[in-house]
Parts: sequence; C-alpha cells; structure tokens
Amino acid sequence: MFMIHAHVTSWFLALILFFVTYMLYKKNAGKKSKIFHMILRVLYLAILATGGHMLAGYLTDPGIVNNGPIIIKGVLGLVMIGLMEIILVQRKRGEGRLMNWVFFWVSLVLVLFYGYIVLG
Repeated sequence: MFMIHAHVTSWFLALILFFVTYMLYKKNAGKKSKIFHMILRVLYLAILATGGHMLAGYLTDPGIVNNGPIIIKGVLGLVMIGLMEIILVQRKRGEGRLMNWVFFWVSLVLVLFYGYIVLG
C-alpha cells in the first residue's frame, strides 16, 4: 500500500514540476528552469523505482491471471516520462510540436484510466 501512495505522490509532483518547468523555459528563466528540470528527473527515478516495484509484485502474484493491463500501464507510464522529457527539451530549444502535446494528453488520460479504472 505504501508503494502505491509513493508512486501516486511522485507522479503528482512530477506533473506539477513538469508544468512549472515548462513555464520557466517559456519565460527564459535559465538557471531556475535547469534546477527544476533536474529535480523533475530525480522524480522520474522515483516513479520508475516505485512503478517497477509494483509491476514486479503484480507479475509475480499468482492470483492475477491477466497481466495485460498491468504491462500496458507500465508501458504507458514510460511513454509519459519520455513525452514529458521531449516536450521540455524542445521548449528549451525554442521548438515545439503540437503532436507531442496531443500524445501527452492522450497518454495521461490512458494512464489514469488504467491506473484507477482498470487496475483499481
């Protein structure tokens, strides 16, 4: 139970820091944006550690017959982290692609759907 709370808290903080970092890059706040981006990357590690621990627990649980949704949720989580990093790096360079934001929002909705509705 603790791992679930740590995972959800890490994701919540990461999403907040993602948007804060994006706005700082948008305002050209060089040093502040780099600091927030590095803190966000540490949160990525916390997300990966807690998610990996929960994934391993689910996959080794003999009571769970269908592991498909669990694996899909894990892959979507990795996609989310990748998209967050891509969006921030592109913003830092002064670039931006609308499709990355579309994929980000679709992935976020799917992660929340699998995390709260499918897996419970």
